[in-house]
Amino acid sequence: MRILILFLTLIFSQNLLASTLKLNYSLFFGYMKTMYKLDYQHVTTGFYLVEESSGDACLIDQAEMVVDQKREAIDFEKQGKLLPFIPTNHRKDGAMIEVKTVDNVACALQVRLTAKESELSKLSFQRLTTISTELEGVLRKNAGMIGKYFLPNYNGLRFKVDSPLATEIALQKGFTLADNGDILVSNKILMETEGSELLPFDVNRVSPWIGE
Repeated sequence: MRILILFLTLIFSQNLLASTLKLNYSLFFGYMKTMYKLDYQHVTTGFYLVEESSGDACLIDQAEMVVDQKREAIDFEKQGKLLPFIPTNHRKDGAMIEVKTVDNVACALQVRLTAKESELSKLSFQRLTTISTELEGVLRKNAGMIGKYFLPNYNGLRFKVDSPLATEIALQKGFTLADNGDILVSNKILMETEGSELLPFDVNRVSPWIGE
């Protein structure tokens, strides 16, 4: 009896340490189809699992696409990033993505439109203007014919940085700081700055600045 209780306790403990999230694949497909049609070179759409309570990354243990009881593994990065594919041998209708996370916490899908990581070094304002144009184009395309008229204002670019020195330089340049520490650069500044000038700090992420 003690062995049976111990065995059941181990199973219960393992269930507490893992969780499965089921996501409709059509959402992923819609975003990826947009990027494929626009064929933009400098921006991308990323899919991330984050904890609903804290916003921290949900650690991924396994990810699969499920269609008609058939399963196919999809790539992922352990720190919460899913790398789904556009299928060639089955339809998207009814497909699900099942994700097993390491911890038993409530996770949600977060879709991020950003500049590609390959674009983040030595950013010139000419390149930033192109990135901004592409980011706005994707937002409007995803919103659809009617929805694009209800989008919040597209104000420019948002930069995620780690260095306190970067925020000091940003203020000296007349840029704006968001409440979370991101650096905000308006479309007006992007257009009025000499194109060959380089952004004076390193960034971890470039995303749209909208609705503020």
